[in-house]
Amino acid sequence: MKNSTFHSLRSSDGKGLVGCLLSIVLLAAAIYLGIILVPIYYSDFNFENDVKTTASRAGARFSDNEQIVKDILSLAKRNEIRITKEDIKVERFAGQLHIRVEYSVPVDFIIFERDLNFKIEASSFIGSL
Repeated sequence: MKNSTFHSLRSSDGKGLVGCLLSIVLLAAAIYLGIILVPIYYSDFNFENDVKTTASRAGARFSDNEQIVKDILSLAKRNEIRITKEDIKVERFAGQLHIRVEYSVPVDFIIFERDLNFKIEASSFIGSL
């Protein structure tokens, strides 16, 4: 009886049904993770580039901190990222403008939920008159 069960799980080429099923399950899991995670990381990538551009422009235009925060909140909304004013830190030190944005995105995997934490840092020299 054992031999016939074992034989039904293997083809004549020696390739097993279990290995094929395991490969299909792993491929499906990879596709699922890609569908869930790629848009989140893509939004973060775009948002980080936008924050760096904003930092360089703000340094050249002498923008005040409130305007910088408004601009970053607008960029976050455009990239579909939920942040608050408290997530944005703007500092000026030694002729430089430093912007730090820290936020989390909750991700619901089927079996558990996890927060993905992102930290964006950008700096620029403040222009002189």
